[in-house]
Amino acid sequence: MTNPIARDLVPSPEQAAAIASDDIAVVVVASAGSGKTEVVARRVERLLEERVDSLGRILAVTYTVKAAAELRERFRARLGNASRRVETETVHGFAHALLRQHGTHIGLPAEPELLVRDEDRAELLDRWLDDNGIEPPDDTFETLRRLDLARSTGTRCEFLEEWEQALENAGALDYPGLLSAATTLLAVKSVKRQVSRVYEQVIVDEAQNLTAAQYDLLVALASSGTNGQLNTPTMFVGDDKQSIVSFAGADPKHMLRFAEEFNAIRFDLTANFRSATAIARAAEAIAAQLGHVNPVGEFAAQGEVAVREAPDEATEAELVAGWVEGLLADGLDPDILAPDEGATVEPEQIAILARAGSALRSVNAALGQRGVELVSASTSGEWLASASGRIAMEVVALRTSEDHKSTHWQLSRLLDVPEDDVSTIGQLQEVLRAHTDPSAAALAEVAGVERVSDFTAALTAVDLPESVPPEELSAWESDLSLLAEAWSRFDAETDRAAVTWGNFKLFCAKQQRGDDLAPGVRLLTIHKAQGREFLAVAVVGLNDGQLPDFRATSEEDLTAELRTFYVAISRARRSLLLTRPQSRMTRYGSRASSPSRYLALIR
Repeated sequence: MTNPIARDLVPSPEQAAAIASDDIAVVVVASAGSGKTEVVARRVERLLEERVDSLGRILAVTYTVKAAAELRERFRARLGNASRRVETETVHGFAHALLRQHGTHIGLPAEPELLVRDEDRAELLDRWLDDNGIEPPDDTFETLRRLDLARSTGTRCEFLEEWEQALENAGALDYPGLLSAATTLLAVKSVKRQVSRVYEQVIVDEAQNLTAAQYDLLVALASSGTNGQLNTPTMFVGDDKQSIVSFAGADPKHMLRFAEEFNAIRFDLTANFRSATAIARAAEAIAAQLGHVNPVGEFAAQGEVAVREAPDEATEAELVAGWVEGLLADGLDPDILAPDEGATVEPEQIAILARAGSALRSVNAALGQRGVELVSASTSGEWLASASGRIAMEVVALRTSEDHKSTHWQLSRLLDVPEDDVSTIGQLQEVLRAHTDPSAAALAEVAGVERVSDFTAALTAVDLPESVPPEELSAWESDLSLLAEAWSRFDAETDRAAVTWGNFKLFCAKQQRGDDLAPGVRLLTIHKAQGREFLAVAVVGLNDGQLPDFRATSEEDLTAELRTFYVAISRARRSLLLTRPQSRMTRYGSRASSPSRYLALIR
């Protein structure tokens, strides 16, 4: 049963109450598999149907770009054209859009520079400190991580004042800075009036992952600055058992804080509609350790939970790869399914999860050797594989704004020239034409394209010379396909007035986080799997030191790790495989490993 309250099914009483509530402040505590996404979708549908003549919009924010995309697709499927009245974004995405539209009210440029690469942020901080005669930190990257956490939690730390001054001086923002700047912007009365007229409802999904800074922004959006009361009806939806990003400042207590500050009505969704009996019981056992006791009933599907050990990581990977091949070839065992369920399993219905990406490397290799298609998300530095592709993306960035220093720095690194030589489009064209690298020189005409609508056509016309190494040629062809596909989607989904260089740049940034429409088995860290579900899930690397992570020593840290395990096992609907290697290879040779203490909780 993939959809607990599909259009032809009647919602449960607890679901129906959350859908129908007209209270101005609502908190929905939704356990894994309890149908919370469909509750959100059906509530939005009801609100739109009741306000068919309204010009107001509903803002639905969630934690990740992928979760926002999935929620957006759910709205489109259910609502058709009416879904245009629903704005679905991440909290950071909403903040960025708000600042691009109104940021000049607080002194920001019309197209504020967003620093997304850590090397650009480190460059800016080190230069600012040097220019002001301040000794730089020993590890700038670690300092930036501490600064990010401090701003997320609303605390202070060394170099915070200097970093904020460096950003202000550069007219730039980073991701934590988006939140504070947007909160400041909403204190401008004229802006607040405009924004309040736009949004008539706010829904916050995955609310257990809110940081203090995100919470402050959302409250500033929905409440009055004069009396502190909610002006805009707001619903928080989440599950404190699934709060697994405390390392980034998230705190599930913000859900309860919202309930207390605004006297919110609370609905608890406890029934598990996603999982089969065996998996629901495993999840319930972990939930009980977290202080949540919800007895599991019997489901139509029995499901299966298996725990397997392998001598080493390579053998563990082969075990998992064989399990995947068996599912794709033979399907699920009919004995674990409901009477009306089909046994066939598609590759994208299978996920391999691990606490850290390093634990997935061996599985990746084993599946690749068997010819199994794979899909995984990527970081910004990994999306485009060729130097030519990365240069092309910086052309988009430079067309967005010639004032953004981070673009100059990246082009300087890619082309090995002084940054002052590539600070304008004209300068970049000259550098490319004269460049000794033929793959760079071939992009000179692309840099001269003035309209974003002509960009991918110009890329397609690029003919890299035969002297370019075969590996680079192959990577370029792959990058060209990625950029062409990104443009095709952007062009189809974007209003004509919004087809700009800046908006295409933002769209590409979202695309690099992973293509969830591509076929293939999903290899994901547990954090990236949050909010998603699969027919079959394997969780690998279940040793003490891996999950829980060896750095988790306090009671608080270990509780966070247990929540991570809860998220992992509750992603499965019918088949759950838990594996571990009995030994792991280190630089000192093979070392014996102890099973994760969490495995003993599975019954």
